[in-house]
Amino acid sequence: MTTIKQFQTNPYAKNWQARILSVSGNRLVLDQTIFAPEAGGQSCDLGAIRLMDTDETASVTYVGETNGILEHTADSLSPGFVPGAEVLLSLDWARRFDHMQNHLAEHILSGILYSRFHIENKGFHLGATLSTLDADTPDLSPEQLSQLEDQANQVIYQALPVEIRILEKKEDANAFPLRKPLKVEEDISVVTIPGVDCVACCCPHPATTAEVGLVKILRAEHYKGMTRVTFVAGARALSDYQAKHQIVSQLNRQFSADEATLLDKIRIQTEKAEKTKQSLYAMKEVFSKDQALRLLNKQREAALANGRQMPVTGHFPELSLDDLKRIAKYALKETDQPVILSTDQSFAVFLTHSGKSSLRCGQLVREFAVGFGGKGGGSDTQAQALFREPSLRDNFIDILLAQLKALA
Repeated sequence: MTTIKQFQTNPYAKNWQARILSVSGNRLVLDQTIFAPEAGGQSCDLGAIRLMDTDETASVTYVGETNGILEHTADSLSPGFVPGAEVLLSLDWARRFDHMQNHLAEHILSGILYSRFHIENKGFHLGATLSTLDADTPDLSPEQLSQLEDQANQVIYQALPVEIRILEKKEDANAFPLRKPLKVEEDISVVTIPGVDCVACCCPHPATTAEVGLVKILRAEHYKGMTRVTFVAGARALSDYQAKHQIVSQLNRQFSADEATLLDKIRIQTEKAEKTKQSLYAMKEVFSKDQALRLLNKQREAALANGRQMPVTGHFPELSLDDLKRIAKYALKETDQPVILSTDQSFAVFLTHSGKSSLRCGQLVREFAVGFGGKGGGSDTQAQALFREPSLRDNFIDILLAQLKALA
């Protein structure tokens, strides 16, 4: 059952009449089709198939070709979809043209890589938003990437014709200066962009390079000994530019700048922020030492009043867990007693000691915090616990104090 591939010779057809040759489950084989199958790193066309006599419609969810049989998979088929039935094919044209633009962009980039840089493309993937090609070289310099992009867009501006030749035999195709060896023996489609590329390809293509509109290389990265080049073309390139222009415009407003001064103003603000960060760090160190000293004095007074050693405790509603750790660090320089600090941020508790206490911090968190609605963990000498509400945190602290009193 041979299907005439109208998508190769009529790539601009959005609708087409066809006849059903066979039906298997939700899969149809047609006598002809405008739906291109998944092939060559590119996903298939989508759309709809409508029965001519009843207007019953099925959505095409996948098109694939196996062993020369091209099948259309539908979401569901009504009883009218039988061999011999006449159908109207309707293509998702926005998806098709997007594929045509980005697919031809790959031809242009690969052709330039091959003919002018002597580098082969070993792989291509046309994704939903980005496309990639795998250049067979461990490195492409920024200069080479810039040249590749510039030359590709020059090819687009020249509006060169995209010539499609359908050949029956491999021998006929081998007469062309193909960029890649043939993988098929018959029914070969050779795509030529004069002076740029010549390769066997079964996908639909625009009539000229001008319809690609624009190609933009986004990045290049090492991949399995090659260089993976990520790019966008056509409407995707326009969307990418629009999104980035919006970001730049927002930054211009934020920094009271324009494109010419934006980077300098960001650099100045970054330097100021770094200085502020350093000043804040220094102030936090002074604050932490002061708070540690205050808590140590409070601990000594409590020890004298109770006639026994007491832990260092403190509650800091606005501080972060890292701030608690910084205070505890300075407190441990002056005492071997456990330090138990808490905050209202995530209702956290931090407990630690110098190692001279028999209190096993991590075990207590696992037993009395994680087991009662909290989360956290740690080692024998320090641990942290976070709670959903302050009452759970306060209960955990009471347990810690009771444990310490029992150990005293």
